[in-house]
Amino acid sequence: MKIAIKLFFIAIFLAIASYTVYVETERYESVSITLLKDLSEKQGMSLGAMLLGKSSSTMQDSKVLELYIRSAEMFNYIDAKFDLKSHYISEDLDPCQRLYKNSMLPIYLASNKNILQKYNNNLFVIYDQPSGTLSLSFVHTDPKIAKKILQSIINRADEIINKFAKENAQVALHFIEKQKKENKSLFTASIKKLIEYQNKHNTIDPNLDVVRKNNLLSSLEVDLVKHEVEYKSKAKTYNLNGAEMKMLKEVIATTKRSIKRVEAQLAGSGKGSNKLNANVFDFELLKSDMEFSKEIYKQTLINQEELKVEVRQNAKHLIIVSRPTLADSYTYPNKIWDIFTISIVIFFLYSIIMTILTIIRDHKD
Repeated sequence: MKIAIKLFFIAIFLAIASYTVYVETERYESVSITLLKDLSEKQGMSLGAMLLGKSSSTMQDSKVLELYIRSAEMFNYIDAKFDLKSHYISEDLDPCQRLYKNSMLPIYLASNKNILQKYNNNLFVIYDQPSGTLSLSFVHTDPKIAKKILQSIINRADEIINKFAKENAQVALHFIEKQKKENKSLFTASIKKLIEYQNKHNTIDPNLDVVRKNNLLSSLEVDLVKHEVEYKSKAKTYNLNGAEMKMLKEVIATTKRSIKRVEAQLAGSGKGSNKLNANVFDFELLKSDMEFSKEIYKQTLINQEELKVEVRQNAKHLIIVSRPTLADSYTYPNKIWDIFTISIVIFFLYSIIMTILTIIRDHKD
């Protein structure tokens, strides 16, 4: 019994080792290191962002790029150039790695799902957070094709990352254009209200009117004091009923009426809230509304121009730190390591089974 089991495991080991050495397809790996750079903003994370565990925009873009590289859309792009579907069902691959159009086993069926999985099994994408680099590699039976496929993936990724950014900017641009029309209408309406108020009250700026009337009031008060002093001085020697004294008295009365009229204009002629520089308050309110609408409209125009630049420019670049390599020897399978691993696994399985049989025999005894 022991000999039979031992021979069985030896046969399994020899079969797998023979497959690994003589049958398994030798595949070549092309490797490249890239760095995603965003020229539109400062790179790196702030201390607060790191403490909160927030990822930088470059890291986020790199992760999005990884998802796209592994997507069916990227595979279809590569397949259109290198016909990977035909490769995965061809005799270039050994029977265990090949897919089949008609297979009873679902994992070997040449379905779109299995073909995409095969593509992802041959593709390696690793993001290194400290350096911000993205390591890419692709495995193929032909080293030249592996290099060409990897270069195509990098070129397509560089195009698509800018496409994503431009599409986002385009959506934002459509929104900001609507906002510009609304803000322009508000700005225009606020200007019209201000002009209507100026026309209604026959003034450019009530503040200027207040200053002018205050100056006029000061001048009238000075004149009043001067005329009163003159009247009192002449009253000692002139006849109060004389023409000159009557005229001087009338001038004083007229000056007093003028002062009261100006004071009334400054205080306002209406009731309640219309008193005490009500015109100035209303005007300043309309003016502040106009200035606020102006600033909003101005900022909208600035944002619109910035988004137009983002739509036109290629701000994000996938910089190639090391170009795709051309392998001069196969990378997979690692025959020595695979045979060593198989031998360890089979030895453990053999030991487990023999231990179980020994325990069973001991219990029978």
